[in-house]
Parts: sequence; C-alpha cells; structure tokens
Amino acid sequence: MDGKNCLVTGAAGFIGSHLCRRLLDEGAQVHALVRPGTGLERIAGFADRLVIHRADVADRDALSTCLAQAEPDVVYHLATPTRFAGSDPVANAAASMETIVQTLIALVAALADLPRPPDNFVRTGTIAEYGNVAFPYREEQREAPVTPYGTAMLAGTHYLALLQDDLPFPSVTARLALTYGEGQSPNFFVPALFEACQTGRPIKLRHPDDRRDLIHVDDVIDALLVMGQAPLPGARHINVSTGQAPTMRQVASRILEVMGCNADLVDVEDNSPSQKPSVLLSDAALAGQIYGWRSRIGIDRGLEMLANSYLQEHKPLRQHHA
Repeated sequence: MDGKNCLVTGAAGFIGSHLCRRLLDEGAQVHALVRPGTGLERIAGFADRLVIHRADVADRDALSTCLAQAEPDVVYHLATPTRFAGSDPVANAAASMETIVQTLIALVAALADLPRPPDNFVRTGTIAEYGNVAFPYREEQREAPVTPYGTAMLAGTHYLALLQDDLPFPSVTARLALTYGEGQSPNFFVPALFEACQTGRPIKLRHPDDRRDLIHVDDVIDALLVMGQAPLPGARHINVSTGQAPTMRQVASRILEVMGCNADLVDVEDNSPSQKPSVLLSDAALAGQIYGWRSRIGIDRGLEMLANSYLQEHKPLRQHHA
C-alpha cells in the first residue's frame, strides 16, 4: 500500500479505525470518510496523519467532493450499521435497505463516474449473510439470511457481483466472521464481559451453548490489506474467518481466566432442552487458495491480547480473584 491513496468509509468505526492505522503504517495516504456528527475517539491518536472528510455517502454532492479530493487508488467500504434500534421488522427492513444497499449503490455509482476510477474496491460483508444453511459456510452455498441486516448485506453482495462486469473497477466482498478486539463497542458480548470484569458488575450469558466463529480484528485487517492489493481472479465474495467456533460458555470462561475474575461474575442461563444451540461458522479455505491468507490468532491468544490492552488502559483494575 506504500504510496497509494486509500479511501476508507466508516473510518471512525471499530474495524475502520484499525484499518486506517495499519494503512498509515504501510505507507498509504489515507482519506477517512466520516459521517457528520460521528465521534473521532477511535482515530484521535493518529487523526493528524489522516485526511478526514465529513460527509454522508448518501449525499451525492458531498461524496463527489470527497472523491475528487481523494482520487483513491483503493476504496474500502466499511460504513454499514450492524444493528437497528426499532423492534418493527418491516421498519428495520426498510432502514437496512436505505442504509446498506442504497448507500453501497450510491458509492459505486460515484466511483464509476470518476475520471480515474479506483484500482480496487473492497467491501466488508458479514457471516450473517449465510443464515439458516448448513455449516461450515462456503462461498458457493445459496444463502438464507434470517435478519434484515443479513438480508440487506447479502443483497449488497449480490448487487456488487451483478454489476461487476459493467463497472470500470474490480470489487470483492470480505464476508467477515464475528470480529472482536480493542475498541469494540460494549454493546457486543466480548467487550461487555471485559467491561464487567473491570467494573465488577455481573453479566448474564443467555445462550452459553451457542457457537460462534470469532476472529481477532488484526486478522481481519491482514485480510483486508491483502484483498486491497492487485485484484485476483475468482474473488467475488470471500469468507474471512477462523474456521473454529467455540461455545460462548468457553469464551466467557477464558475471558474470566485472563482477567483474573470469579466465575460467579457471569450468570449462565442454560438453554432449555427444546432450544437447539445456534452455530455461526465459516470455511476460509477459498481465502487461502486465492490470497494465501489464513487466520493466525487463535481465540485463546486473541482474548489474552485483549486482556492485556484492558489491563494497560484501565489501571488500577478492580480484580475479582478466584
């Protein structure tokens, strides 16, 4: 990436901030596209090295101004919400189409109109695109998503593949497993449990036997960097995953261990006999075949790395030793 102009949408988000930092370290000129009103806490430590653009992707004029200034060689599109606030499924479906699919198409259209389109377009997708299909998930499977988020993300993946032959730039969707790491919102279970260890407040584990393919953010960034290099044939959507799916009970136990906390901090709500545990698990073989990429940070090491960052950031730590 040395010397390349890279544009990152969703740059102030969890994964986007990690990507921006790594691109800078790789010698790239990084243009960070951030929605008006979004906090810059995650990128504050290196914001002076970024070119920050305050614009909404849905605002065509603002987006065109940003692209004209950035003249990107590589575009990373990470600006997609992962959750919707409402409980109305129809309203959530409409919101997902507007914020995920329409935003993607607007960005692709603006890039296609540039005098010099980018050399590559990398978009982050999600393991939730697969939904109710046999696991481990493989790219050739017909998907059956079960949420508005997963459905809209899948629609974006298929639209991008549909348009590929008519676009003046190549594209690929990285279907990410459930990503964790430093800087993630405590609205997600892994950081929520680390925060519980920090504060001493008990936390409930509602589905302990559910299994999840959890991938460390450093592994994800490694994959995104290699996917942003010269486009390779055979890549339309690619799983970025570990190929392992520990139970949430195992994950919770490991977090308590690395943080030195008592097991009674977690209130485990056992699954009822009639409730079959759910599994989210992807096969990353194609990423290895095409890009030579594979996950290198196992769950034990990844949680230990995250614990170290918490211990350094939150001193003195209120510990609950067994």
